Amino acid sequence: MNIKKLDNLKLYFDNHSLRKNEPGIRHSYLSCIATALNYISGETDPVWLMGSSAFVFRIFVNETLCPSAMSMFSFKDILPEAIEQAGYNCIYLERMWNNSEKEEEKRIEAHKAIVEGIQGGIPAIAWDVSDVEWGLIIGYDDTNKSYFIISHQGKPFSLPYNKLGNNGINILSVSVPGEPNLRDRDKVIKNTLNAAIAHADGKEWIDDRPIYQNGLKAYDLWASAFEKWSWIIATGKSDKIGLDLIYFSRFYAEHYYSARCYARDYLRQIAEDNINLRKASIAYGHAADFLKPLWIYFTERKNPESTLINSFVRNIDNAKKSEEDGIAFIKKYLNQSSFSTVNG
Repeated sequence: MNIKKLDNLKLYFDNHSLRKNEPGIRHSYLSCIATALNYISGETDPVWLMGSSAFVFRIFVNETLCPSAMSMFSFKDILPEAIEQAGYNCIYLERMWNNSEKEEEKRIEAHKAIVEGIQGGIPAIAWDVSDVEWGLIIGYDDTNKSYFIISHQGKPFSLPYNKLGNNGINILSVSVPGEPNLRDRDKVIKNTLNAAIAHADGKEWIDDRPIYQNGLKAYDLWASAFEKWSWIIATGKSDKIGLDLIYFSRFYAEHYYSARCYARDYLRQIAEDNINLRKASIAYGHAADFLKPLWIYFTERKNPESTLINSFVRNIDNAKKSEEDGIAFIKKYLNQSSFSTVNG
């Protein structure tokens, strides 16, 4: 029987972002990618990673602000591409809830890829290994038939082999970074910016409207949820809600404020002397500024008054307007760019 565990692997934190009093990388999949690639190569550029993945331009919202919105997209289209865009090939294995007859087959296939990766010094990124989030598989123990896990919060866990892909959520999703792919920088940028436009227009989706929304319409659903919350507070019915809207609101604010901070920095990084990308960076900076008060307030887990929630509705609306400006500048850039018509 074999036991192997990757040594000295710790969750990656973007300390530069944290020193600026910004949230850092909050999406658990991107946090795990940053950790894995930092472990493999000894370094990572969080701005390039976040930007090239296009997650900085994404927003998913549920009508009751359920955190499940963060994972409501096509895994197979988006997850491996984030690693490919970061400069590495990706072995990606998936089995969705409507393919339960392939549960054991896909689990065995994923286990093989996980073991081979760990033997080569590469951790795997897997869905729902703890806390209904992405986490890292950093080792395996054939004697106890379990994996060594690091959660998206850096906590150690173990996961039985037979729970992979069915640890509460009936979905298997495993990503294993491979060799460097040497993807051309201009192609990465073009792919990212085209993804930003597609997402803003609501084209990255999996048929769960109107309960969920993405892209620019997600801001409208977010604002609508807050308007309903404000009315409930004003009518003295907060005790009837039955949802932890303060926690949900913190979850949304930290994810989307974080993303827009990185969008601002990524666009600034790639802009060089291009005026449209510089203006796009400024627009996303404004979007981040409008979302920052939500992050600060809900991090303190206070019970809000209806007037404050109404002010946050205006912040969300203004963040949307800023993002619309940013997307318009990105479109201008691509229309003028020599690589805008190249297929990704």
